Amino acid sequence: MCGEETFILSKDMRILIVTSPTGGHFFPAVEVAKKLLDSSKRIIFITQKGNKFIDIIKKEFETTDKVKLVLIHSEKFYRKNPFLLIKLLYYLTLSILHSFIIILKEKPNIVFSTGGYTSFPIIIAAKIFNPFIPVVIHEQNCVLSLTNKFLSLFVSKICLGFNIKKGKKFIFTGNPIRTNLLENINKDKILAQNGFTKEKLTIFIFGGSQGAHSINEAIINFLRKTHNKLQQLIQIVHITGFNDFEYVKEFYNSINIANIVLPFSNEIHIYYSIADIVVSRAGAMTITELIYFKKPAVLIPLPTAAELHQNHNANFLKKYGCAEVVYQRKNWQEKFEFLLLSFITNPEIINKMKQNYSYIPQPQISIETVIQKIYIQKYAKRTEH
Repeated sequence: MCGEETFILSKDMRILIVTSPTGGHFFPAVEVAKKLLDSSKRIIFITQKGNKFIDIIKKEFETTDKVKLVLIHSEKFYRKNPFLLIKLLYYLTLSILHSFIIILKEKPNIVFSTGGYTSFPIIIAAKIFNPFIPVVIHEQNCVLSLTNKFLSLFVSKICLGFNIKKGKKFIFTGNPIRTNLLENINKDKILAQNGFTKEKLTIFIFGGSQGAHSINEAIINFLRKTHNKLQQLIQIVHITGFNDFEYVKEFYNSINIANIVLPFSNEIHIYYSIADIVVSRAGAMTITELIYFKKPAVLIPLPTAAELHQNHNANFLKKYGCAEVVYQRKNWQEKFEFLLLSFITNPEIINKMKQNYSYIPQPQISIETVIQKIYIQKYAKRTEH
């Protein structure tokens, strides 16, 4: 007698997770690995040699022997220099061969990629080794990268950080939030500890993991003109990046505005929590964090970002009325100064933008759930009852 088919999930999943050496690719991969740890027999975590985040992955999984870190060499795509194509093809061939050896040795039964050029040789090698191996990729930005567009031909599912595409292969999962960002913060306590007050507007400024010289310069130029009349209205947290730290810190020491100036911080959630306005680039994880913390923003997209993805990301928040966007074009600093001053002198704008975050769609499924479902469908033992 036929009955309902059920699936028995064993913990035999051997998942290969591959990521590129940028924060926007790396941190989502780490968070997904953490959430799949209990349901996996083995996690092979592959990233680029020289990745500045390698110590983070080692620390995250130092208490388990389930995770194996493997480093490969992979070359960037030289989009604007066709003369380097031969070099690219040479390294790409070596990377695919190395990837094939890794897959032959580790024998993964599912692959997950957060995109970037490091993912390309791994997925190609996995499909050569086993054309039927399930592959799931994640696009963090509001536009598909060149790598993910190509790899989409070979994958089972494409998880989207933002609800930008429909279709059988696409599924809206959002971008994973780093675990430490979820910590509850006592805003009043943090303000008091840093000599800040509730009465002043807190502006949080940063330029991504490397800082952004142009944003640092724009803020300094703005404050040179306005600091005397704004000193009773604002207080500033400014993460400068290492290159500009001394210069920016020296400037703040010369003006009478309460400030916290840092070259870098692993406690960015603290500053999001106390911020009223954010000034930043528009990387995918920054947009995700702004949505999570519901912070109005002035976004200055990186003009050299691949596929202009930061423009698309910034416009996503602008579409919902949660941010203003300033492009680095002629006289951009004038527009930036006008917008920032408008925020400072019109708090009702900030309140309205904060409310607009409630209109942004939220995902109903996570990346790890998508991966687990695909694994179950492919490998779980079937029983009938």
